[in-house]
Amino acid sequence: QPSASEATSAGPASSADDGATYRAHARAIRTHIQARNIPGIVEVMRAIANSGRRPPYSIWEMALRGFLQEHMLDLFDTAHAFLRDTLKVPLSMPLYALWMRTLHNHGDVGGVQAAFDEMVALGQIPTQQHYLTLVLAYAYGGMLDQAIAIVQNLRRPGSVLRPGVQLESAVVEAYVASDEMERAEAELRRLLDSTHLPPGSIPARPFNSIIIGHLRQGSGDKAMRMYTEMVRLGVSPDVYTFSILMHSYATAKDAKNCMRVFNEMLRIGVVPNIVTYSILIYAFNMVRAFDKAEKVFQHVLHEQEWARAQVESQDLVMAGGCVPSTSPEVLDLYAGAAPLDLWDEVGRLSREERVRIRSFYNLDPVIYLIMLSLYRRSHRVSWALATWERFITNFPIVQWNPRAGGVESHSRSYTSPVHILAWTLLLRTVTKSIGAPQVFRQPVKHIRYFAVPLYSRGIRRRLNSREQQKLNLEYLLKKRPEDPRIRDLSERMQQRARIVSRIEAEIDERLHADRRFFERQRQVQPLPKLESQLYFNEFRYWMPPAIDLTRLRAISNNRLAHARAPIPLFRKRVVPASHTATGDPVLAFFSARGKFNRADAQDFAAILARQWRDLENAQFAFNNIHVAVYLPSMLVGRQYEDLIRFLEKVEPRRPADHQPPPPQSGYTYRNINIDPRSTRLLMSQLRIVRKQMLVERERRILLAILLDSDSDLRAAYAAETAHGQLGNVQRSDHELRAMQERMVVHSERELSWARELRTLLYVARLWKWHVKGSLKADLAAAMERAAVAPYQ
Repeated sequence: QPSASEATSAGPASSADDGATYRAHARAIRTHIQARNIPGIVEVMRAIANSGRRPPYSIWEMALRGFLQEHMLDLFDTAHAFLRDTLKVPLSMPLYALWMRTLHNHGDVGGVQAAFDEMVALGQIPTQQHYLTLVLAYAYGGMLDQAIAIVQNLRRPGSVLRPGVQLESAVVEAYVASDEMERAEAELRRLLDSTHLPPGSIPARPFNSIIIGHLRQGSGDKAMRMYTEMVRLGVSPDVYTFSILMHSYATAKDAKNCMRVFNEMLRIGVVPNIVTYSILIYAFNMVRAFDKAEKVFQHVLHEQEWARAQVESQDLVMAGGCVPSTSPEVLDLYAGAAPLDLWDEVGRLSREERVRIRSFYNLDPVIYLIMLSLYRRSHRVSWALATWERFITNFPIVQWNPRAGGVESHSRSYTSPVHILAWTLLLRTVTKSIGAPQVFRQPVKHIRYFAVPLYSRGIRRRLNSREQQKLNLEYLLKKRPEDPRIRDLSERMQQRARIVSRIEAEIDERLHADRRFFERQRQVQPLPKLESQLYFNEFRYWMPPAIDLTRLRAISNNRLAHARAPIPLFRKRVVPASHTATGDPVLAFFSARGKFNRADAQDFAAILARQWRDLENAQFAFNNIHVAVYLPSMLVGRQYEDLIRFLEKVEPRRPADHQPPPPQSGYTYRNINIDPRSTRLLMSQLRIVRKQMLVERERRILLAILLDSDSDLRAAYAAETAHGQLGNVQRSDHELRAMQERMVVHSERELSWARELRTLLYVARLWKWHVKGSLKADLAAAMERAAVAPYQ
């Protein structure tokens, strides 16, 4: 059998072109490994096979390492079986070690033993690293006797391999894993008595294991005594020692002592890694010191930028052809540890720099989970969204899962538990900011989200124009207070505001007194038809003759192009950054009343809907928890188009005796359970939107009566109501103009509410397919009540 280092080729000797081709393939595989693109690696190997060439072993090993690093064990098994059975090529010793560690991380004790046996059967001599992985696999698999027996056999005279300090330390760790602390301490004393190493060369690992065991049993005093004994003997604590102590303080919500241990670690020159910073952030999160936790996280991000800059500037790669990465089980302090001598050209960097690069080049996903949890507790939704974007960029959604059905299973997807947990945290964070949980607890607050209708694009343009002119006036008053024309304009606008206030008060009084008349009329009157001559985008009527509107617009445009400070109105009503992205400051202006800006709910819901669509395109495996949080957020945030898109992809509920549809029926979501609270929220929303539409309709009808003295509606009003005698009411031109403007405003609102009600009724029709029992009947009744008033 050829050795693992030899290239196996049944064809002629490789030419210079073949060598260049293999180097190109190697670069492609390395790129795919860096991008964690397993399908890309498979495609490169297929391209090599289709070309009729047999790749050298170095390319095989590079691909196999990529499979193991992404835990694609089925792919690894397929490629390994081809190498072993067809090409008769054994794996290299480092690759066997990586394979065994990966199986150990998956808890596959039988797989670790099988890999070890195969290596021995092929004539390979196991090293300390292979025995160490085997012993730990048995120890953490609950088979203590087998783990101890392996080391006892190696201690016998005549053994090919004598157990070193690492293997002896593994015995201590095995006892700790079985909660036999007395035997673990006795084994540690035997190790210290039998070793010839100076105290400074004794590894900290056995002491760390015993400290972990005492802390797991709740014996903090014994753990600290072991740490004190370790320091007294002259054994140097490592980063794992301090991480263990910091974690114990963090779980006890003692951030002060956690920080003290961290500072002690820095004082003695131990380089912190990503685990250390994750624990420190967790400690600050537990005591709600959010600003301190954020500073630590920003430092971690700076460390990542530095590490990546070092790799890019010095062209650092690992021997396997990939950049350094951390194990997914990084909080298992010794899992997946790779020797530092895998680096090429390591002379350029110090040991501390190499440790920093290995730890921070790819941040462990756990730190993102901690930060998302922190942002949820501190209500920092914008930061949570930014952290999610960074997380999803560094750890893309896996769209291809060979473990689900072999190499050819391109149509089956897999979502890691880390992604599911991260998305759940983000979903709850954004939902909390939208306000759905508060509405569930206090349904009376639901109506506060409907102060402003969802205007169409044309109406929104007119609103923007009107509000911009008001803002221009405030700007001119600030810049030119001495100009008599500007003062005159200000007085006219104040007069208009007083007239509008009197008109609205009169409308309130008449509607209250003549309630029955308007309740009848609102059921029979059709929707208004806004004529183009009724539109008003500017307050031209209220402008003094001396004001040049063209000049006013030019001044306004120049201010918008060069002004840096916000205008006074927006100082009082702060517009969040999300409105800048949507280009819709009108919603913020009209709904910014009080301390909470309800327009934020719509912006955050729109962002959440976009994230959901992106994950859906990536074949993310949503669960019922996600749906239970997502649906009320879309309702409160009024994202009806996304609700319709989602509900149309959900398989409807069917009777028990009905056969389910075939897989190719087109439904994306099946077995979805909608929270009953969300259904009640939908019924409440139908009632609120209908009420808002009818309120605006009553006001518009009354204004039409007041303005049109010859209409049949005015005659009916005069005949049936106590306030109907309007013949003696004399109104000025200013009052009539203000009433016309208010009728346009109320008509715009009525049309917008009617449009939203029509959309919401369609949502309810789709929703009804996914509920059952009394809730379905209640929803049908709510839909019937909402459809009574004409809205088409």
